[in-house]
Amino acid sequence: MLLFQTPGFDHKSTFLYCKRCPLNLNPVDRMIASMYPRRQILPNNSYSHVFFRCHNRNFFLKEKHVKDYLLLLWAKYKSRYNVQIFEFIIMDNHAHLLVKARSTENLSHFMRTVNSLLARYINKSFGRDSQAIRERFKSPLICNSSYARNVMQYIWLNRRKNSRSSNPLNDPYCSASWRVQPGIFRSLSVKDEEFFLFSHLLDTDELLYPTDKLERFVRNLLNAAMSLLSSEIDRNFTHGHTIGDEKAIAFRSEILNAFRRQKSPRPSWL
Repeated sequence: MLLFQTPGFDHKSTFLYCKRCPLNLNPVDRMIASMYPRRQILPNNSYSHVFFRCHNRNFFLKEKHVKDYLLLLWAKYKSRYNVQIFEFIIMDNHAHLLVKARSTENLSHFMRTVNSLLARYINKSFGRDSQAIRERFKSPLICNSSYARNVMQYIWLNRRKNSRSSNPLNDPYCSASWRVQPGIFRSLSVKDEEFFLFSHLLDTDELLYPTDKLERFVRNLLNAAMSLLSSEIDRNFTHGHTIGDEKAIAFRSEILNAFRRQKSPRPSWL
């Protein structure tokens, strides 16, 4: 099932066509590379997997109070910029979101506001005066329900990939626990005036979730992914741009081979 229709989009892949190619490749290689744009132009009301890192991969998000503040920023500004948040996880040096934005501009303004305020908070907390968050976030387009489910699984299992003892259903910084235990955010440092914001952080969507039995849907999807947490799923979930989509991974390999044939260095955006 397609999540949206938009002219010029190849619904059989997860990429938008891009007119600009980073290298002077031959026509075949240029066509392949053009399907992996550095900057995606997201259609209005589209779904995307948003993720960002701390500067130099520093662990600025490790402290509990920093994670709490990031959650508060998401909850506070999502309605202002017409961004819906469906899933999230906050790691120690990066974060993932599954969102739907009214427009590219709305998503950009939302991320700029949140990350700017987060960077100020980090610098103030740790007595710093320098860059804390990488300037650009990534937002691969989600084009079908299967890809969306894979993104959900990747987000939920992100911490478990590093620590097999962790349980997403007991992790207050993973949205899976919020779906199964709606009041789990009470364990965070939530002030009385912030209760309403936190209780409305997560949204639902009939294209992503069943209309009823949401908890069962989350548990089944999570259990299915956990049972396959092996080299196979790790291979499929290696790269942020191509999470959970085998065709996307195949395209990425083709692009890398195109650069190798040209004896050019691997670009930073791959």
